Amino acid sequence: MQTNLEASGMIEFFKVLPNLFSGGVYLTDPKTGQILFSNDFFKNNLGCHKTNEECFESDLLLWVAEEDKSNFRDQILFPSKHFERDTAQGDYRFRMPNEILVRWFQFEKRKVNIPNMDSQFQIVFVRDVTNEKTNEINIVEQIQFFLGLFENASVGMALQDWEGGYFRTNPRFTEITGYSFQNLTDLNIKRIKGEPISEEEMEYFGFFKEGAEESRLTRKDGRRINVYRRISAFRNSQGKPDFYYVFLDDVTEKKQIESYQLHSQKMETIGSLATNIAHDLNNYLQPIHVFSQLGEEQIKAGKYDQNKILEYLEKIRMGADNARSMIHRIIKYSKVKDEDSAAKIEISSVVESTIPLVNAGLPKNVEAQFDFHKSPLYTKLDAVRFSKILCELTSGGLLVWDDRKRGLVRVKTSPADEFKLLVSMEFTGLSLPSLSGLNTLDFVNFGDEEFQWTGMHLINRYVKNWGGEFYIEKPEPMTVLIHIFLPLEEGQVLLGATKSNQENKPKDVWSVISDKEIWIVEDDEAASEAISFVLSQKQITPKVFRSASSALENLRIRIPDFILSDYRMREMNGLNLIRKIKKANPNLSAVLYTGNMDGLDSEELDAEGILVRSKPISVDELYETILLSFGFL
Repeated sequence: MQTNLEASGMIEFFKVLPNLFSGGVYLTDPKTGQILFSNDFFKNNLGCHKTNEECFESDLLLWVAEEDKSNFRDQILFPSKHFERDTAQGDYRFRMPNEILVRWFQFEKRKVNIPNMDSQFQIVFVRDVTNEKTNEINIVEQIQFFLGLFENASVGMALQDWEGGYFRTNPRFTEITGYSFQNLTDLNIKRIKGEPISEEEMEYFGFFKEGAEESRLTRKDGRRINVYRRISAFRNSQGKPDFYYVFLDDVTEKKQIESYQLHSQKMETIGSLATNIAHDLNNYLQPIHVFSQLGEEQIKAGKYDQNKILEYLEKIRMGADNARSMIHRIIKYSKVKDEDSAAKIEISSVVESTIPLVNAGLPKNVEAQFDFHKSPLYTKLDAVRFSKILCELTSGGLLVWDDRKRGLVRVKTSPADEFKLLVSMEFTGLSLPSLSGLNTLDFVNFGDEEFQWTGMHLINRYVKNWGGEFYIEKPEPMTVLIHIFLPLEEGQVLLGATKSNQENKPKDVWSVISDKEIWIVEDDEAASEAISFVLSQKQITPKVFRSASSALENLRIRIPDFILSDYRMREMNGLNLIRKIKKANPNLSAVLYTGNMDGLDSEELDAEGILVRSKPISVDELYETILLSFGFL
């Protein structure tokens, strides 16, 4: 047979064929199944390397995957069944030795007539189609995966043609809208025929605006729902949309929850603001309540000093003016219209009146501390606008707080020099994105064109309009300092109140109490002065402290027998202060008074030996409380 092939010139043909066909080629005798000739590709990938024995096409069956053996045997190995056909073709999986992955080969068998030979032979072309089949399988799997996701998605999905008709929807889409695929098809037919459909039904045939949005839809049952809708177009080679992919999610419940949470946050802010306002108003009401009661008692007794009554009235007027000033600022702050009305003001009073607003806007993990210069500092600016600036800087809108750690902002007023005053703000506990923009800054004055943070340029502009300067400093990696310099106006120095000399008419118990170490801790000057004045009527000269820290420092020198402390103070609340002092004096007589009893358990504190009283505390109630704390009642 080999001699006949050489005589016919077929050997030369097969030597040239590999140059024309890159795959494997072999010639087989259909009667015997013997492989008469094969090229190098076939030998290297599938062929027979026997030297002395003949190779048969059936040897390939050893490497064919089990699931393809039957087809390969019927279509390729048994020529008697297919000999009448001109070609036989198929793709088959092979599991080759020493190879983990399956390989795909395409076999194409054709009849070939060789001159001067009676028998017909078959030539087989073999191509490695592993990559093509793998891609094909992947595509099929991806389509099946996509269809699985489409049908089982937790959000609504639909495919819509360029005319608005639906050709596929998933169950969730039907659940959200109430419309089945058949319902939408019927509506679309009515729409195309020109039959009337409602505006609510027409909403489902207008999804041609690509992008995402939140809108409202009407379900089939008539209920309006909030939906998140995203539409993407699949375009053809001309760039025209072939169909649209609609993504739909029902966010009605989410919107309701967000609305509830927003309402809760507003109510919480209002409650916090109301608490802080009530605290400050109580401080203003304290001297009004005390001095009005003292004046009334002296007038009723018929023995009063006109100058003393005038002094009482002046104290009452000051408390009323302070309260009225704060209320006016709050009312003006809440106005929508933005008016810039600069006027001469005392800067510490503006900052102090803003404390309730600052505290209300701060996150729960952030504390605010304030330190005011002891002497008045006057400047000319819009007090309401300045209050808003303080709130914007501290609330987290411009400088974002890190909610994972404790934050602190310290606000301080002081004279910068003989021409300027300074309002400084020190921030710790800000988020890293807020700090990252300041990594390269030392002490830079930001101009309008240099501001990188939204809103800062407006603050800078306002400060410049008032004749001031706005600076940002980053002295430490996690600390930010903001300095607002303002021109200092000539102001009147407020004189302290004169000490009163009342007639000494003590009772025996008050004589005992007057020998005790009495402390008053109150951060409001007017309130502490009123209480001191009341105690002076019983020949008691208390030590007054304006902060918890100053009281603790004095604890090293003297230990008090009695302490009356405000609860809400800037550095440390009064309850913590009293508990610290009680460690030094377990027998301490203590009174905690506050304008807000929320969170305080009177019975629990009474068991600790701490009396709790509400602001404003009257003269009689103050006397009674002191006697009770010392055990005289």
